Amino acid sequence: MLVVIDTLRRDVVGTYGGEAETPHLDALAARGAAVPGMSSAFHQTTASMAALFTGRTPSFETGDPARTLPGTGETWCGMARFAAPGDTCIPQSLPTLAQRLHAAGYWTIGVFSNELMHAPSGFARGFEDLVEVGAPEPDTPAWRARSWRRVHLAAAAAVARRLGDRFFLYVHLMDAHDYPPPGHAYTDGVREADRGVGALLADLEHRGLLEGSVVVVTSDHGEQLGEMHPPFPRKALRSHYGNPSYEEVLAVPLIVAPLEERGWRPPRNTIELHDWILRLAGAAPPEAPAKDLAEGELFVSEGKYRTYRQNGWKSSFDRARERVVLFDLRADPREQHDLSATRPDVVAAHRERLDALTRKLAARGAWRSVLSPEERVRLEALGYVESPSDQPALDPAGASMLDSHRR
Repeated sequence: MLVVIDTLRRDVVGTYGGEAETPHLDALAARGAAVPGMSSAFHQTTASMAALFTGRTPSFETGDPARTLPGTGETWCGMARFAAPGDTCIPQSLPTLAQRLHAAGYWTIGVFSNELMHAPSGFARGFEDLVEVGAPEPDTPAWRARSWRRVHLAAAAAVARRLGDRFFLYVHLMDAHDYPPPGHAYTDGVREADRGVGALLADLEHRGLLEGSVVVVTSDHGEQLGEMHPPFPRKALRSHYGNPSYEEVLAVPLIVAPLEERGWRPPRNTIELHDWILRLAGAAPPEAPAKDLAEGELFVSEGKYRTYRQNGWKSSFDRARERVVLFDLRADPREQHDLSATRPDVVAAHRERLDALTRKLAARGAWRSVLSPEERVRLEALGYVESPSDQPALDPAGASMLDSHRR
């Protein structure tokens, strides 16, 4: 079972020393492991989840460092460089995690509660039993329509329909994203998501399926909660849009139970988690996979910045100006001190590598530049746009999105 808790930052989870009440996640970690140092591949759901579902690095690059792809349903998975005419968010040329597990003999079940992952985005490929939770309902707030209770009922019914005990269950929970009900604190939403995990585990245990199963819990990205970063003097808001991607929007939990010692290096980001899950499931990862990044690298292809991290050093290069910031995360994990002036050697090395990745991960060609009515409806359902208007399409990093927590 793979559970993704939308918008769950690592440092609030109890087992990681956080303040939220997460007894079910803590108990899961106690019988397995809470893996440290896990990062999202991106600060937005579709790109991060596309990385997890395909094992490839999301990119919005065009080859020109000053210009990124427009943000529409065709591009916002960050996989446009693989697309053919008629493709949507995840191109047909990229097999998904569910497709690979199905080919390995698993009955595949998906319970999706994030509108951006609903069909026809491509995330549904490979699931033999797929349920989409959270469609708009009259007189029902969105946070209630996609609450863990609805997701749990859908997952329990799907597990009851399975055609065998060798199955893969994917569940997406939105409670940390929604902070239910409106006006409550982020930690309240995290607590609700934890209850959702507890209900899912209890159902599997009741059916005699928990023993012998591997449970993996992670997140698509984190959330800013008003942290200030002196190199960027503007007021920090509740947001997960990056520009640039601070560590609080990238650091996510990874809890696995049980975790047998297999001699594998734990995954460090949602890109690597793809192959790691395949190995856990006894399914062979792709033969000779084409790795976009070297070991220890993370590249975040943002709308206003190109952010790069390697071995503790993290830089963000402003696309429109020559400005760059550099942090030593080992000594400064909260990103308070810009070292770009004192370490020009690191800045130069990062710039050279970023320019190479900008060329390597570029998608070229003409792309639709406005949102379709369906795409706008999906964004409205998640609170990312205020109302139908003639606004331009989103930039890939969500610069023109309105965060659901800035209502």
